[in-house]
Amino acid sequence: LLTLGRSKVKNVIDRVFVLSMPEDLTTQIYESCVENRIPINTFNSAKYSTFTLLSTYNNQNLQIGITTNLQGCKMSSRLKREVIKAIPPNINDIIENVSNVRKLINSNESLDKKEKLKWLSQIIDYYPLNELGKISIDKLNDDLNQIDFKNSHENNDVLKSRGKISLVGSGPGSIANLTIGALNAIHEADLILADKLVPQEILDLIPKNVEVFIARKFPGNAENAQEELLRIGLESVQKGLNVVRLKQGDPYIFGRGGEEYLFFQKHGYKVEVLCGLSSAFVACVNAGIPTTHRGVADQVMICTGVGRHGKIPDNLPIFEEKRTVIFLMSIKRIVDILPILMGEKRWPAKLPVAIVERASCGDERVIRTRLANLVDVCNKTESRPPGLIVTGWACDVYTKLGEEEDFRVIETGLSVEENVDLEKIVTLL
Repeated sequence: LLTLGRSKVKNVIDRVFVLSMPEDLTTQIYESCVENRIPINTFNSAKYSTFTLLSTYNNQNLQIGITTNLQGCKMSSRLKREVIKAIPPNINDIIENVSNVRKLINSNESLDKKEKLKWLSQIIDYYPLNELGKISIDKLNDDLNQIDFKNSHENNDVLKSRGKISLVGSGPGSIANLTIGALNAIHEADLILADKLVPQEILDLIPKNVEVFIARKFPGNAENAQEELLRIGLESVQKGLNVVRLKQGDPYIFGRGGEEYLFFQKHGYKVEVLCGLSSAFVACVNAGIPTTHRGVADQVMICTGVGRHGKIPDNLPIFEEKRTVIFLMSIKRIVDILPILMGEKRWPAKLPVAIVERASCGDERVIRTRLANLVDVCNKTESRPPGLIVTGWACDVYTKLGEEEDFRVIETGLSVEENVDLEKIVTLL
């Protein structure tokens, strides 16, 4: 151990691997390695190992490593196989394409550095994985073209065909939270206009013969993207197509469903609306927060952190002791919202809050903290969009932070999809 190493490190061995030896000899080697601070890995023995090897997968542009922290390498290998099965077969094309888009965005002199980073982040975070292999900079640049179809839509004298338009809520993410009505609408559609927030699990349910268009609502382009969706939807329904406007959560809870309803109604179409489970309520259930609880909370309020034109709403609520307030679309704006709440709105610094990200998805995460620590916690924990903030004493009914705890991160990792027999449901439909 101390003589066969490299001369540059005074002949001390860099690391030791033990495959199969009598236990007494293994013990002796292990103790000597520990004494001389030499890393040692003993096959299938956490007791005699100071480090572990990753079970690795390498495929050109993608490299993945998995470890069970000395709990068994065979389990690491099994988990690796499961992960590989979930990776799209064209993952190399996806990674390469995203890299090319990144380079093109960075080379665009018309965008400042902050704006470039926002665009890239939004594309990677929100676009379905398979769609990332198809996206092009030319397609994205189309968003920047100003199209005046407000005036072109003023005339209501258009030929009405037997097309159909439906506003459909897809729930927050899990297939288990998708309604039968929504699933039925998805399978009957000719064209689906989907929000960028609709997760891959839901999009995977769409039949292969159905055309899908993902909303291109990136920073600075929300209004253009919304008008683009309305234009495509109107043109398609005029051609007699069955168009589904697929929205995350519920269409009428900060989903602009009312605006879209009025738009198509104005053009002579009857709009079908199918409600969806809102993340505002699903997130609370999954995080173990009863939104109402006798003696604790008898009111529930749902707010947004982003008003018209991206401004902070001017009607943020004053504090009520027995109210649970849920803030949607607010995590990125909390640095501006918090001073207002704790100042003129008189919210207490010790009020319990919970950040719930990707509610009901397999990578759901809950972060519990206090109001005064909220901005600091958001800065310390990398955002996992989409997320929301739950505030109020109801957050403490089941789970409380310790006196010395600033925050607690809980990786819930829900996998309720496994309990849903989709094939059976689709057959019944």
